[in-house]
Amino acid sequence: MGRKYSRQRKHFFLYIACWISLLLAGTGCTPYYNQYDEEQFPFQQNGEAKQLLLQAKSSFEGGDFLTSLEINREILYRFPQKYGDHALYMMGLIYANPEYTYVNYGISIHFFKKLVKEYSESAFKNKAKIWIWLLNQNMDYAERIDKKNKRNAFLEKKLRAEKKQIINLQNQIKRLKEIDLGIEKKKREALPVIEQ
Repeated sequence: MGRKYSRQRKHFFLYIACWISLLLAGTGCTPYYNQYDEEQFPFQQNGEAKQLLLQAKSSFEGGDFLTSLEINREILYRFPQKYGDHALYMMGLIYANPEYTYVNYGISIHFFKKLVKEYSESAFKNKAKIWIWLLNQNMDYAERIDKKNKRNAFLEKKLRAEKKQIINLQNQIKRLKEIDLGIEKKKREALPVIEQ
């Protein structure tokens, strides 16, 4: 017979499906790794910045996240007014990417919040807000699961201790029965001796 799942566990995949649909709706159904549209880059203004942005994008799409981070930091440092929003957005994506070794939703949220706060006219502002909301939801959900897992571990430990206690009590009852049977046997053996 199959094992029964708790109500929360039954809805786990529903939560994931909802998050994915919100993510797709929020990003315009663009693929996760291609978050940049070419028309959002006004490259004509600065050739060096254009080259750095293309290198950062290429590194990101190729999975070389550390190089992409370094290039984006350089862009943020050298061209903060014109391309700082691009750099912050990409850095937020890198830290939110599950394939990145050092994935950290808190840092990702920091970059997205900084983008929203410092670049209010950015084309990435609304996407960053959606990412902030999704990552916060994901972190809250993970925290709730972690609490429930800790509670389950505590209850399992308590159950094991109680099972041990039950086994000990059963063994004590068994020994007491054996002692009681031994006393009863001795009484029976002593009883005929008295009658003689």
